[in-house]
Amino acid sequence: MLCEDLTSILSGRVAVVGVGNEDRGDDGAGPLIAQMLAAAGIEHAIDSGTSPELDTWRLRELMPDSVLFVDAVDFGGQPGDAALLPPGDMRKTAFDTHRAALSITMEYLQSELKCRCFLLAVQPKRVEYGAPMSDEVRRSAASIAEIVGQVISPSGG
Repeated sequence: MLCEDLTSILSGRVAVVGVGNEDRGDDGAGPLIAQMLAAAGIEHAIDSGTSPELDTWRLRELMPDSVLFVDAVDFGGQPGDAALLPPGDMRKTAFDTHRAALSITMEYLQSELKCRCFLLAVQPKRVEYGAPMSDEVRRSAASIAEIVGQVISPSGG
């Protein structure tokens, strides 16, 4: 289902931006997914860490048609679950240390670059400082990276 959902929304030149803090357990899911995609040869995978707004210059240079942000967000699912959220839905979530900056960044990019922005939220299990990433989220990150890579690679889909 995630593959079909991503295929239906991501088109043209696609950038994937991983957001999160690797020192806070499952909050590192976004950066991990971006790193996995980059290691698999996906050209426009960006690990933005905790400051996605500081990477807007990269996106301005790329001029993507679609931007997929990936971040740990408490949307009430089971650990490792994934959900696609439009920018307006971010206000309905419980945990996201980047919510304000990410929401503003997405709105800025949509306005300035005329691209479409989406959030792929990964349900965290633990986000305490110094906590290891949970097995559920680590497995989900690997699966998500594989699916996203298939959807956005020239030979994927």
